[in-house]
Amino acid sequence: MAILITYPKNKVPIYWRMKLEQKDDVIYFPFRILKAVKLNAAEKARLRESNTLAITSLFGAQTYCDHLKKLNPTATIYVLSAKARDLLAANVANPIKVAAGENRQALLTELKHDGITDVCWLIGDLANKYYADFIGEKLVIYRNTWDQAHAGKALKIFMKQHITSALVTSPSNFDRMYEVMTKVDSSSYRDINYYVLGKSTGEYLQKKGLKVIFPDSKQKVLDNVLDNLWKYERDH
Repeated sequence: MAILITYPKNKVPIYWRMKLEQKDDVIYFPFRILKAVKLNAAEKARLRESNTLAITSLFGAQTYCDHLKKLNPTATIYVLSAKARDLLAANVANPIKVAAGENRQALLTELKHDGITDVCWLIGDLANKYYADFIGEKLVIYRNTWDQAHAGKALKIFMKQHITSALVTSPSNFDRMYEVMTKVDSSSYRDINYYVLGKSTGEYLQKKGLKVIFPDSKQKVLDNVLDNLWKYERDH
C-alpha cells in the first residue's frame, strides 16, 4: 500500500511529510519537468509595459524571481496563494495581492473587482488553453515537459508499489501517470482515490469515471487536500 504525491517533495510541508509517512509508504513523483522559457524581445517588451501581472503557480513565481524580475519592478502582481506571495515578497519589491481563493477563477474575479482590464498572465504552456476567455494577454514563461528517462523511473514505481491514493495536480500529470500505470496493470488505476487541487483537473478525471476528492476549502488548498488524504488513509 502506498500514497503517490505528484507534487515536488520539497514543496510539501515537513509536517505533512512526516504525518503521511507514519501511515503508509509515500512516493513523491511530479510526472513533469518544468523549464523556464527564454522570452523574445517582443515578449520582454510586453512584460515591461504591463501595469498588472498575474501569476498562477509557484513555479511561475519562482521563474519570475529567477529570470524576469528586473524587467518590471513596479507592476502589481496578483497571485493565488500566500506561498506565492511570500516567495515573491522575499525577492521583489513589486506590490503583491492575493486572490480570495486558490484558483484561476478567484484571481479573475479579484481583477474584475479591482477594475483591472489590462493584465498580463504569466503562465505555463500547457495551461494556455484555460485562459482563452480571460481578460488581458497571456505570456508563456515556462514549459511543462516529459521524457523517456523519467517515464522509465515512473514505471519502476508501479512495478514495486500498490498505489491506493494519489494527489494529481493537472490533466497532463494524470495522462503521463496513466500511460505508465497501464503498462503494469491495465485496470488498477480505476481503484485509486484521486485527490485534486483544482476544479479542472477533478472534472477531467471524473469524465474518465474515476473517484475524485476535491478540496473542501478555498484557502491553503494543498494542506486541505493532504489532510483529507491522511484522514482517509488513517481510517482504512
